[in-house]
Amino acid sequence: RAHAMTSPVTLSRPALAPRGIVARTATSKSRACAFGSLPRSLERRRAALCATTSTPLRGRFSVAASASASPQVFAELAAKATKAAITTTSVVSTMPASLGAALASSFAFPALWAFAAVPCLLAFVNPVYVFSVGYGLSVAAQAAGIAAMLLLSGVWVPTVLSLHLAGAVVYGVRLGAFLYHRSVTWTEWNKRAKNAPEAKARSAPQKIGVICACSLLYAMMCSPMLWHAQVANVVPGAWMPVTYLGLALQWAGALLEAVADHQKSAHKKKATPGDGASSDATHHPWCDAGLYETCRHPNYLGELVFWFGTFLAGVPAMATRGWWSFAPAFIGLAFIAKLMTSQCKKQDEKQKARYANDQAYAAWVNKSGSLFPKF
Repeated sequence: RAHAMTSPVTLSRPALAPRGIVARTATSKSRACAFGSLPRSLERRRAALCATTSTPLRGRFSVAASASASPQVFAELAAKATKAAITTTSVVSTMPASLGAALASSFAFPALWAFAAVPCLLAFVNPVYVFSVGYGLSVAAQAAGIAAMLLLSGVWVPTVLSLHLAGAVVYGVRLGAFLYHRSVTWTEWNKRAKNAPEAKARSAPQKIGVICACSLLYAMMCSPMLWHAQVANVVPGAWMPVTYLGLALQWAGALLEAVADHQKSAHKKKATPGDGASSDATHHPWCDAGLYETCRHPNYLGELVFWFGTFLAGVPAMATRGWWSFAPAFIGLAFIAKLMTSQCKKQDEKQKARYANDQAYAAWVNKSGSLFPKF
């Protein structure tokens, strides 16, 4: 006590004190502060602050004043503040690791669903985009999201898994860009979009429902890549030929659809305007050149091959992961197969009604297949 009475006591700024209200170096006039009483200047400032400030700020000042009055209290407050800062830093630093750990947890599929839902938010721009631009970008976003979780988890990524994910990214980005370009350059797109069933979702709740349902379906379609990412390093070697075949079909389907879309777009630019028969015997309003010479819908075939390859490349992983993992993947594959076959039938009926009296169209139908080529 004698030493404290004869030597200056230095108190640092309290962690919770408002700016400008800090403990000062104890001098001969304020040494009593260390023993429980406050200097007159600080007492006057506290009274003025209590009369002019809000209750929370008065409370903070009281804490600061108490800390100034007792070094032991201030030391406890400083220790608590330091502990809180360390805890906050620890939580922030573990966030990426937690995201990476989600890949091996029960949150893996919900995370995939969330990745799929982000591009589907284009429904608030145009509900039809959920089934066109948002569809392609959703596939790419899911593959990229899985790759990000793998990167954050720090696990070794096999080449076959990288090809599995890269195929989906290439397919999705290409398809999304193509469909967007078609929506802004094709004059009939807006007319057809207005008549589409999904265009009826006009209110916010309806759009949210469409987003949730479509993103869930897209997540099921892409689930084989998720299961592959979870057990890629423990898949038995005997299963690898199945994975190789699936990857070959996935990339071949993406290439087939890209070429078919390009050929059909190029043909439409040169096609004779009008819905009737073409006056040019060598150039018909329907596309019958290139891949379309033997197959009337090679773009749908390419999409079906892509998704079958994506599913097949994940079969070894799903068998390793557990047979229950086949359920969402099979639902997604069954949906796309049903959609492609029904679209082929629908397009054939529309073209038949439009060009029923055209002999060139009838000859093309006879020598070509609808979904699969006819040789």
